[in-house]
Parts: sequence; structure tokens; C-alpha cells
Amino acid sequence: MNVRMMIFLPALVLLLSHRASAAEPLCLENDKLALRFDSASGRLTAIENKLTGESYGVSGDEFAIEAVEFGIEFAKLKPAAVKRAGDTLTARYEGGGMTVAVAWTLRHNHHFAEKRMTLTAPRDYGLKKVTVSRPTFAADGLNFVSYRYPQFGRLPGTEPLSTYFGRTAKGGFFTGVEMPFDASSLSDRQVTLAYAPSLKVKAGERLVCEPVYVGVYRRRPADDQPPAHPPIRSAHGKPQPVTVEVLPLPSESDAMVAMTSAILGPPRHGLVAMACGWHSEMQHGTYADEQAVEQEMRSLDFLAECGVDWLSDSHPWGGETAKMNALGANDKYAPGELVTEFLKHARKKGVKVVMWPSMNNTHHWSGAGRPFRADQPEWLMTPKTLDGKPDLIKRAKANCFANTPFFNWLSRINNNGLTSGYYKAWCMDGSFFGDGGWFTTVIPVDCASDQHDHLPGDSNYACQRALDRLIAGVRQQSPDVFVLLCRPPMDLGVWSLRNADACFTLLESGSPPANVTAGDEIRKWSRVRVHHHFFPHYFDQPLLFQSRYLNDKRPFNWSGAKLNYILLSALSSSPNQLYYLPTKTGIPDQDKAELRKWLDWGRKNIAYLKVRKDLPDWPAPGKVDGSAHVVGDRGLVFLFNPNDKTLPGEFALTAESIGLKGEGAFSITQEHPTPGRTQTARSGETVRWEVPAQTAVVLRIQKADKK
Repeated sequence: MNVRMMIFLPALVLLLSHRASAAEPLCLENDKLALRFDSASGRLTAIENKLTGESYGVSGDEFAIEAVEFGIEFAKLKPAAVKRAGDTLTARYEGGGMTVAVAWTLRHNHHFAEKRMTLTAPRDYGLKKVTVSRPTFAADGLNFVSYRYPQFGRLPGTEPLSTYFGRTAKGGFFTGVEMPFDASSLSDRQVTLAYAPSLKVKAGERLVCEPVYVGVYRRRPADDQPPAHPPIRSAHGKPQPVTVEVLPLPSESDAMVAMTSAILGPPRHGLVAMACGWHSEMQHGTYADEQAVEQEMRSLDFLAECGVDWLSDSHPWGGETAKMNALGANDKYAPGELVTEFLKHARKKGVKVVMWPSMNNTHHWSGAGRPFRADQPEWLMTPKTLDGKPDLIKRAKANCFANTPFFNWLSRINNNGLTSGYYKAWCMDGSFFGDGGWFTTVIPVDCASDQHDHLPGDSNYACQRALDRLIAGVRQQSPDVFVLLCRPPMDLGVWSLRNADACFTLLESGSPPANVTAGDEIRKWSRVRVHHHFFPHYFDQPLLFQSRYLNDKRPFNWSGAKLNYILLSALSSSPNQLYYLPTKTGIPDQDKAELRKWLDWGRKNIAYLKVRKDLPDWPAPGKVDGSAHVVGDRGLVFLFNPNDKTLPGEFALTAESIGLKGEGAFSITQEHPTPGRTQTARSGETVRWEVPAQTAVVLRIQKADKK
């Protein structure tokens, strides 16, 4: 063999091996999930559910971009680079005057992956719709379910979130867009994952699109039982006729909540027992004088005596509405002298106060409230009338939040308040459109202005995007601040909770007056938020007791009977609670002591309250329901019996039933209502426990002492 042939043969082998490897599919995988991609186009071709051993074929994983000026389809673009590095697969596509970068990410311990697109174009354009993917799935025995949620607080034409479950006999997969304003759809086995930004994009701007998720799960015996569903009500407690055709299976809910927990992050704070000043007989308007502040200080004293150590302010911007109305371009925000006096007393009493700003009107619930910056009329929202023309009367109500100059100014004003050092928490509560703040999604945000960040008309997504940026900015500047969200996230669902710590959803409507019924209401609606809306339980903020405003002349409807039942219902639901308390009217000393006792108990056991695994039965007549809070091989089990006779509750000493790890013998000891009763059982065994009528039982589980 001559020298030339000796050089040529290795080169030929290298070339052929390169072509063979290039034809092989690329793969992202861990011990739960594998995603397979076409190495030439970067399209997803298969999903492998390693939890069940099933595989689902995928075709049509293609994106599309619809702009005012142009439209781009996947087939018209040229893949410029497709490669895998670590846990991420990336692809770049060029054509039609746009570069599209796609990234799929699968972390080593996740049962789900995320796909995110980034758009860049050399010219300005109006982005109308983004279709992130249009996959069609194939597998034996595959049954598709389209689940839309939340199912309250919406009118026709305002789309809720959507998750699509592909069910098989053993398990399945789920997919959707991580976006409150969803434009996705299902046709047979094809899912279109899309949203409508209605957004202006500048030349050269890297626009990061909303991600989609794809995950897998394994079915369990609990899936054979039809999921429970309480009557649906509006956010203010009024019955609302809603037909729910399908609900997630328990394994699907568990998989979704495990995913949202991983994406949104773990709990960052301990027990947050918060009073709502607005509903706790505190001042709604501007402090008139020292006497008014003195009265508010007595409310702080009351809260401290009850063991409630957080307070959401009773009026936006400290009630200083006139000052907020007058703020100019270079002004800074700081609480005034009387407000500062109140805040100093709160610090002295150990009560952490929540800063309550507003979004686009200085005080949504007051006739004195105005849009910010009267010198900037172009910042105002311009709603359209029924005939499509701008409504200049409504225009005077609010600034448009999707407007960069206004957003930058308001962000600075928020940061001024937080840097004062008096606030340990921050809350956003108010509508996008400044009309009183009651709802968000029942009235779509529609601004006809052509001067803002959105295209004229639909500005829902643009406002939500701005709110996400505002919350992220608060978290970045003040990482230790507790971030509480009310409206609009309470109406928008789980994907509006990025960078938050809790969300007040108002579903309990202040709870019924009887504390047993109220406790059942708290646990029921907390289950809805977790199992039907996919909130991690530690984002929940259960509401206790009924509201009485300061100017309401009726007596506060307070009852100390079965107070432990409602308190344990809230503690078992979430490490966060919101209390409506008669801080001026007062309650008996023994009730104050009961509140303080259980809140102190919650603080001591906070590590367990940060985790939760619900027992199968929901609060219902003839049932004992409950939840387990286990870390490793020890923890707590709550059992609730709302019935008028003693009934047994039961749970198994297993990871699937209560999250218990470890083998051997365990002791189960009753801490409440009568301490001391103990039972020993081995891992895997079922424990049955008698629960007295209308009583909450607290059990502590730990490894049994070796004799």
C-alpha cells in the first residue's frame, strides 16, 4: 500500500463515521425522561417516559411567528446550528429577516423539560402571535385531555391557562405554555402551544419568548378514583355556573405541582402570620393627626398580643394619596411623618409591615385616587368603546402599565419605599386598568394608544410582562423581602407567581362564622389551589375570619368556639396565613392566648409545615380528611373530623401515602387534643386513629426507640 492510500483510508473512515454520527438523533435524558431530536432540524421526535417504560412519537415540533409586517413558518427557515451541551440542546434558525434561537433544557433530577425561543430581527415589528410548537403525538392507547384553569373570574373571550394531558394505561405526559394569557389549542392529537403577545419589538432587540413545558408521570392506584371537585364560586363567594368536564388525576396534579415547585422555587421564609389591615378595622384614608396614629398603634399592640407578627398596610402608599398624586418626574417616595411614626411603633412591637403600592392609580378604592403623573397624559390608558373608538372619559382613570417610561418611573418610586428600611414585605394589589381593582381577567385589558409597548388594542400580555419585570426588580433589589401578590395574579393563575412568596386568592371569602365550617372551607379551597390550579402549597395564603371594615357599624362576628380547629386547618394548609381581626373591637384574652399558642407552635414546627402531602379524602360529610407533613423519617399528620360523631382516620407509613422515608418501627404520638396517646407501627403498615367529633387531631411521627 502506497503512502497516499495510507493517508486516504483513515480520512475516509473518519468522514464516514462523522456522517453516521450526524445522522443519529440527539438526545437529552435522565432517569425519568428522555427527549429525542432530529439532529439536522432540531425538532423533537420522541418522548420516553422512563417512569413507565413508554415512548410517545412526536411530529410537527415546529414554530411559527406572526407579525404585523410579516409571517414566518418553520419550513422557510434554515437550521444554522443544532448541538447538545450538557443538559441543553440548542438550535439556531435563520431566514425571513429573523434569527430564531431554540433551547431545550432537561435538568438531571427533573421529570420535565422546557423549550424556550429567542427572536432577533434587524427591524422594528409588531409581534402578534408566537406558536412555540405544534406537536402531534402518537402512542398505543393514548387519550388526550384538555384541562383549562382557573375556572372562575373569567368571561367568554378571556382564555385561562391550558395543560394538555396525554394519558395511557400506565401513565402519560403533560404539556403547556408557562403563560397566564394562553392561545393554545388541541385538535385530535395535535397540540398548538401558542400565545398572543400583541407587542412592539425594536430592531436588534433579543425577545425571549415564554417557555413551554413537557413532562411525564406514572399513574397510581389513586387515579382509579374520580377526582373530587367542590362547587365553583367567583372570587367573591357568589355561586358561578361552570361545567367542569374533566379534572387532573391525582398523579397528574402531583406531577404538575412538582414541576411548578421546581420552576418557582422553594419557600424562602418561615411562618408568615399576617393580618390584613384593610379588613381589620384599621384606617383606610390619610392619617389626620397624632390621635389617628395613636389609634392605629393600639391595633399593632393587639396584633402583637395575638402573636400575629406581619401586617399588610391598610391603605396603598401609606394612605398619603394627595402626596402620590403630586409626585413629579424627579421626586422620591418616602413615608411621611405620621406614617413613619406608625412604622417605628410596628418595628418596636416586632410586627413587620407590608409596603402596599399600586399599579396605575394612586388609590384604586378611593375617590381621591388619580393616575400617576398628571404631567404625562400620554401615559394614560385609552380604552376602546363598543364601536372601537377611544373612550376619553375612562382614559382619566389609569396609567397604562405596558409603557416603558411610566414603568421605569414607577419602579424607581417602589424602590424608594423599600430602601426606607421600614418594610419587610411588598405587595401588589390592583387591576391593570385602574377601575377599582376588583378583577383582571373578567375585563380584558384593552388600550387603544399607539404610544405604548403594546400594539393598539389587546395589552393583556404586555401588562403581565411588565408586572413580571416589576416583581423581579423588587426581588433583585430586596432579596429578603417577602413578596405577596393579590390582584391581578389571584385571577391569573400559577404562572403569574414568578419571584413571589405567596398569593392571596380570596376564595374563602373571609370564611363562614362557625369555626369548624370555616376550617373545612379553608382546607377545601387550599386543595383546589394545589390539585386543580397547581399552586405549590407554600404559595397559598389561607384566609381566616370574616371582614368588617372600619366604617361598618355592625359588630365583628367573632367566635372563640373551636378556634383551634380553624387555626390548625390554616396551619396544615400553608406556612402563610392572612387574618381578618377586630383590632379595635377586641377579642377575649383567652382567644388571644389561643391564637398566640398555635402560632408559636407553628413557628417551632415550620420545617414540617413547608411540606405537605394530602390524604385521599377531601373535607366532606361522613369523612375524615387530613394532610401529612413529613421530612425524612419524622413529621406531623393532621386529621380533621367535621362530623357530629367520632370517625376513624387512616394513613399508611409509606412514602406514597405520607412521604415517610426509612424502614422499621415508628411511634405515632397524639399531641392534640389530648396529648399522650401513642401507637407503634412498622413502615408499610396502615395506621387507624379515632378522631372525636368536630375535632382536629395532631399526630407526631418519628422512629421508635430501640429497646
